[in-house]
Amino acid sequence: MAERTILIVEDERNLRRVMAAWVEGEGFRTRTAEDAEEALAQFARHGADLVVTDHRLGGDRNGLDLMHALKAEHPDLPVIIVTAYGNVEHAVEAMKAGADHYLTKPVEEADLVALVRNLLNRSGHALPTQYPEQDYGIVGNSPPIRELLHTIELVAPAPSTVQITGESGTGKELVARALHTASPRSREPFVAVNCAALPGELIESELFGYEKGAFTGAHQARPGKFEEAGKGTLFLDEVGEMPLAMQVKLLRALQEREITRLGSHRALPVNARLVTATNRDLARDAEEGRFREDLYYRLNVIPLHLPPLRERMEDIPLLARHFLERFAHQLGRNPPVLTAEALSVLQAYPWPGNIRELENILERTVVMTQGDTMGSEDLPHELSRPPAASAKADFPTHHLPTIERQVVIDAMEKTNWNQSQAAVLLGISRKQLRTKMKNLGLLGSDGEEEPEGAPDPSAPS
Repeated sequence: MAERTILIVEDERNLRRVMAAWVEGEGFRTRTAEDAEEALAQFARHGADLVVTDHRLGGDRNGLDLMHALKAEHPDLPVIIVTAYGNVEHAVEAMKAGADHYLTKPVEEADLVALVRNLLNRSGHALPTQYPEQDYGIVGNSPPIRELLHTIELVAPAPSTVQITGESGTGKELVARALHTASPRSREPFVAVNCAALPGELIESELFGYEKGAFTGAHQARPGKFEEAGKGTLFLDEVGEMPLAMQVKLLRALQEREITRLGSHRALPVNARLVTATNRDLARDAEEGRFREDLYYRLNVIPLHLPPLRERMEDIPLLARHFLERFAHQLGRNPPVLTAEALSVLQAYPWPGNIRELENILERTVVMTQGDTMGSEDLPHELSRPPAASAKADFPTHHLPTIERQVVIDAMEKTNWNQSQAAVLLGISRKQLRTKMKNLGLLGSDGEEEPEGAPDPSAPS
């Protein structure tokens, strides 16, 4: 693999040398320049796969001028702009002008290296191979997962805010916990908050806490999640669902590195590292006014993207074995062995619900399968439907009553709607099964006894 070349443009000599050493330590070749003119000359002679340039440079041109000159001829060239600490306005200006990302001074080694790899990877460049030392509970050996694990090891020691993106069910909280575990904060608390699950009027008190008497029902003071996290990690899941009014307050907390409880005037320092996650396109939301632009750039310091399961199908055998072993252990059994046909079915399905859907389906299948092997006939029928139908299946894996209903139906179908045998298969009493069936709409409202072996008239055809 040819070495990738990074052009570093910085008028401060020592910083220029240090940044070059960091990038070279990751396996890249570097070239350096102290101003825009020298950078253009270097690029003309030697080219580069990525450019890192300070916003402020000596001479007549600044970093944005350099970026415009380079991208005029090479529009796909990744460019990182380095701005002064805390100057979000320059970062926003740079991104709107066409920069691919930004860094603030003082530059962290981990942040620089992670962004360089991230942007080159996104551009389709082959990267120096890195083999992470730990998996942190993240199962997979595909190139995207190896790159993700390496990035976790790079950025975990830094204090920078990380934003994790990816579809629902890809394991964003697992990655947030991995960042915490791999960091020097691992002995401190990890506090997770689902922003989508909190009503707008409660999210401020949940994050910042409140004093006694701050509002009706506040009978005693309570610390918020920022305080609970202490010097650990605060994980804000579904941050894109946060109301705009609260976004303003979160931005102020991050800028000032302090929060104030409701009902108090005493500022408290913020020491936790912030990690956020979203399945929304926050860049587009920011453009369209649904998310504050300045907050977006505060949160998106280090972006981590989780690929959907359909883009890492080679990981399905490892994931399937992991889940089968876990669920079989919970049932006190040996894990069933997947047949080649069953594995083919799993790898042919598009997994709209991602890893969460795979996990739920394998849990259900382990419960229903009694033998030592698991064949394609043991898997739910929806896995064999055409992809379009599967993506719109009537079985939303995140809805627990629907999952339970499907498990009961599968048990009844396997036993020709014999309730006693189905109850044995499910490991519950016949009375418990009938109660479940009534609650799930699988028995008549009067709960009449069904003749053994006769199909339930309310069962789906």
